[in-house]
Amino acid sequence: MIVLKPVSKERIWGTPRLHQYSGDSHIDRIGSVYSVSGIEALSNEIVAGDEHRTLYEAVKAAPEKFGITAGFDYPIIISFTSADENLSIQVHPTDEYAITHENALYGKSESWYFIEPPSEGWIYADSLIEDKREIKRSILNGDYESVVGKIIVSKDDVVYIPSGTLHALTRGSLVYEIQQSTDITYRFFDYNRLDNDGKLRDLHLDDAIETLNTENRVKSSAFPKDTLVSEQPYTMVRKTLENVYHNTTDVAVAITVSKGSMCVDGHSILAGMSILVLPDEAISISQAAEEVVIATPKLYFK
Repeated sequence: MIVLKPVSKERIWGTPRLHQYSGDSHIDRIGSVYSVSGIEALSNEIVAGDEHRTLYEAVKAAPEKFGITAGFDYPIIISFTSADENLSIQVHPTDEYAITHENALYGKSESWYFIEPPSEGWIYADSLIEDKREIKRSILNGDYESVVGKIIVSKDDVVYIPSGTLHALTRGSLVYEIQQSTDITYRFFDYNRLDNDGKLRDLHLDDAIETLNTENRVKSSAFPKDTLVSEQPYTMVRKTLENVYHNTTDVAVAITVSKGSMCVDGHSILAGMSILVLPDEAISISQAAEEVVIATPKLYFK
């Protein structure tokens, strides 16, 4: 078992609500608390269970320990993400676009499990216009409402956003987010917000238009406890774990505390923290959390 230290990232749209998910108390506007991340640019420190300092280093040194092929990072990133303002209208690269334009091994699809729903009950999702030239004209004119749709979401829903899909999380949301570990975002529109230097934040309209699939649609459904959700890059399930958990898969599984705290093999795991349970490894739980989310990567890209 490997215990990971969460990493907090400040964002212009962030919130102090993530302090309750092991967020850094010195940051007021936390956008995301990264509970599992093993990419070079953003990697969790290892608290216990491996001699290497970071998850990125540990996977590079012994990928077989994690059930991963040499040359690959741990293939999912897990975070708690919350917003007091709407996020930018955005899209993530498809596998094909990421491979050919970003020197990546795959693109970025993601899911949001809504611990707290958005204030207005909806998120931005899906293209309303098929013609990419018309989309670009509308965005350049600031008319983003004509370009992106809205879908209703509720507490305990899960939304799957396939790569290449137009979307944005909206204010009030607090989600458990799981994504592929190609952490690339192309902004379509950002409400003319300014960065810390007083300049308009960068947009990536050409990349966004090129990788956009206007026919894509997000998938939204209820996500009750003990119900397995399976997508192309991963599976996920909400559970209360007690006594012993045995990872019977051939890849390291990420167990993330989403409510409460738990004690595993003598380690206290607080809300917002994660452990990795290695292939064919068993762990002993002496104190059960109210809820954990168990995520298992699918190595479809091998």
